[in-house]
Amino acid sequence: MDDIIAIGEILIDLIGTGPLQFRGTVGGAPCNALAQAAKLGSRTAFIGMVGQDAFGRICAGQLDELGIDRTHLAVTDRADTTLAFVTLDENGERDFTFYRRPGADTLLCVKHLPFDRIAQCRVYLYGGVSLSRDPTRATVFYSLFKLAGTPVIKAFDPNLRPSLWEDLGEAKALGQKAMGLCDILKLSEEEAVFFSGCQDPLEGARRLQAEKKIPLVLVSMGAKGCSILWQGDCRQVPAYPVTAVDATAAGDSFFGAFLHRLLQSSIDRLDQVTWEQLTAAAQFASAAAALTVSRRGSIPALPTADEVEQFCKQQD
Repeated sequence: MDDIIAIGEILIDLIGTGPLQFRGTVGGAPCNALAQAAKLGSRTAFIGMVGQDAFGRICAGQLDELGIDRTHLAVTDRADTTLAFVTLDENGERDFTFYRRPGADTLLCVKHLPFDRIAQCRVYLYGGVSLSRDPTRATVFYSLFKLAGTPVIKAFDPNLRPSLWEDLGEAKALGQKAMGLCDILKLSEEEAVFFSGCQDPLEGARRLQAEKKIPLVLVSMGAKGCSILWQGDCRQVPAYPVTAVDATAAGDSFFGAFLHRLLQSSIDRLDQVTWEQLTAAAQFASAAAALTVSRRGSIPALPTADEVEQFCKQQD
């Protein structure tokens, strides 16, 4: 049985290192989060599409290197593998420019879904970038509707990228629709404000949780840590202090590590989870994210289990 199956974009992140200078790594939020879980020891598989080009072959090779099953990584000659140029400011915060008109990641169809396998995994991870274009958007929603009534835990990261949407109203509506189908929602503070319309991120997260009946909501707040909204309560977990170099995959590292650690609790359903388990998972995920932001790159920056454990020991 797969611990985590992710569906969505796998692409090439070209991260700015200077004026018109870029260093390439494989990226995409679902892929990054899955890569973090795989590096920590989860059994993982990826569903997505790349172009029949050199970048697509690099993406496939990266999944192989990480031990992520890519049986269902489709290849198309109708579009190139998507590229995302990422420039960073002095604080390591990012600005994205996508070459995706269309990109191969937008062409995933229902026929590419291994639904029987998805229905047997423990966590099904999906993100908001996949909702910005059909047919991938329809494919993701189809898979979610088919999972209704199964024990699979559905985890959603809106991963809002305004430049990918012609209409931000559509981005908001589709993101909220996807939230109504998930069991675990991971939000940044900016996303909590955008999707809720509430200027206070935590109040916005509470409103979304109540309106969409989401069991578990995580709000990542960078250097301020994260908040866990569960069973009508909200608790904060502080971040580990580090010097931020590159925040490219910080949220993905956090989410992948959180899901990995939560599954280590041997839960079958979310209603079996305790606050102690949630807090431990968030602390572990915060450590993984701290290590990630202290390094450059996306997948290359993601830590192993030994690195996270060693880092935690140093903080005690």
